[in-house]
Amino acid sequence: MVSSRPKPVKEGPLSKSKQARHVVGKVVRHVKVHPRGICSNQQTAFTPEWYECRSAIKEALRCYRRLLSDKDYRESISKDHGMGLERGKPSGIGQHMRLAKLVRCLGKWVNTAKQIGCVAGIEVGDGFHWRGELCIVGLHSEFRKGIDCITSLNGSKIWATSIVDSGRYDSCTRKVSSDEFTYCGEGENPSFCGFKKLKDQKLVGGNLALMNNMIDRKPVRVIRRFNNIGNTNESGYKFVYEGLYQVNHCWKEIRMDSGKYVYKFNLVKLEDHLQYEPQWKVNNVRTRRCH
Repeated sequence: MVSSRPKPVKEGPLSKSKQARHVVGKVVRHVKVHPRGICSNQQTAFTPEWYECRSAIKEALRCYRRLLSDKDYRESISKDHGMGLERGKPSGIGQHMRLAKLVRCLGKWVNTAKQIGCVAGIEVGDGFHWRGELCIVGLHSEFRKGIDCITSLNGSKIWATSIVDSGRYDSCTRKVSSDEFTYCGEGENPSFCGFKKLKDQKLVGGNLALMNNMIDRKPVRVIRRFNNIGNTNESGYKFVYEGLYQVNHCWKEIRMDSGKYVYKFNLVKLEDHLQYEPQWKVNNVRTRRCH
């Protein structure tokens, strides 16, 4: 269970971890010398609306973490919005679901509409302490499920918007490289089934959604949990937004430990210039005279 008393963390709400910086890296752009002596160095920046959204996200995270650490503030907000006081020692996922609800009551949720693709105000490599934080900023709305989905307007089709690789399927999730990995489908996890008899995974819910992402070539956001990488929560882990990935392949195979079929998905990271929607980007072209 996750304790409700976090250790002091020195980093800002959206500071990047060392692991994230290693994964993302930076693209070095070489300056070309033109015949007339003008050097052009083109850089990509975000729109003012994107930065406004990022400021709102930082404020939402500050609010969430204050609610988590300050019991008096938490009880005051609960009372003001007609929520009952906490019973017993608050901990675990239920505690974070309650905190997210309080942040919503305060009107601080950001990116509330589910969407496929990048999320305004979020950069590749941003780190988050808790699953509830992923929810309030619009990255992943499921507290327990690893696959978050969206349904078409007529309800006939489902796609995955994001996945959280939390390490629950350590024997199934396999990292091929920094930009490619294999993800195990949802359902029938032996680590959480207890004495329940395991069954084959089915092509429904999140598994069907990821399959449709592959067929329709729709990207999926990937959030990965990292352990002991510095500036983590008190449980020693944090979640890092890895960026947009494409589902390239899907297949079924038998788990060696259970003898049951599971779905596997091969995901490959999109190139840097495809990580953000054009509507959020502006090109700043700076020129200077070469000597």
